[in-house]
Amino acid sequence: MRKHNSIYIIVLFFCLLNVTLFTACKSKHKVIHSTTPIEEKANSDLFIDIISNGLNYTTFSSRLNLNITNGSKTLSSKATLRIVKDSSIQISVQPLFGVEMFRFYIDPYQVVLLDRMNKRYVEETISSLKEHYPVGFDFYTLQSMLTNTLFITDESRIEYTDFRTFKYTQTSDLYSLTGKDPNSGIEYSFTVNGDDRITNTHLLHSQDQMSLNWTYDEFAQMTESIFPHRMMVSINTQNRKLDSELKFTGIEINEPFSISISIPNGYRKVAIADIIKIIAPNQ
Repeated sequence: MRKHNSIYIIVLFFCLLNVTLFTACKSKHKVIHSTTPIEEKANSDLFIDIISNGLNYTTFSSRLNLNITNGSKTLSSKATLRIVKDSSIQISVQPLFGVEMFRFYIDPYQVVLLDRMNKRYVEETISSLKEHYPVGFDFYTLQSMLTNTLFITDESRIEYTDFRTFKYTQTSDLYSLTGKDPNSGIEYSFTVNGDDRITNTHLLHSQDQMSLNWTYDEFAQMTESIFPHRMMVSINTQNRKLDSELKFTGIEINEPFSISISIPNGYRKVAIADIIKIIAPNQ
């Protein structure tokens, strides 16, 4: 059987969000535009500056307004995002009156999807998923994309000495860092502005003609950090194009909480492939 690239994990996630509907409200924050010019820097210095400007957090929570465009259809939903750094991520989709209809949970070892509408769930280990969806996208990749930070595929954290992993280019107004996962063949790149903040992350798997483009916008001051309050995600496969917008409000960092997942009694276990057949039949 032909193996697919693990970008399908994020494809599945946004396809599942596509089944809910709500009217999103407009967030309020003061946007900070980059006015800092590009400087000539050593690769190691640029790398250190990017890491230093990243979000410093142990926990992260936010309300989300989601807008998802699939073909000619655009749907919106409210959700909440919670992250315990390097431990777990939970996204709860609540399209109507705060009632949860879908929950996505991932940690470094497993992925759990709860479909409350149909009382079914998916529970898979990361290792078993990698047998069908080769390495190149995992918990740490998703965590980094949601928090606007650098990553190296299959690595749990970035060290300053990792600057050698990337190739560097520079234009009049942008820096670019590019790398490639040796196992999956995924090429990934980061675009960085003069403020040393990531404005775009791009993943490409040429063999399967799949790409993931994650753009960051509306940077705004929080208590101790500047964070993008708007993210645009574009997923392209051979048969599908899916565009999503995430708007963040009520962000809180370093507030103590824990995340756990439990399967309600009476829920039927299904495979990820079963859900993909229903919500993305052309995949």
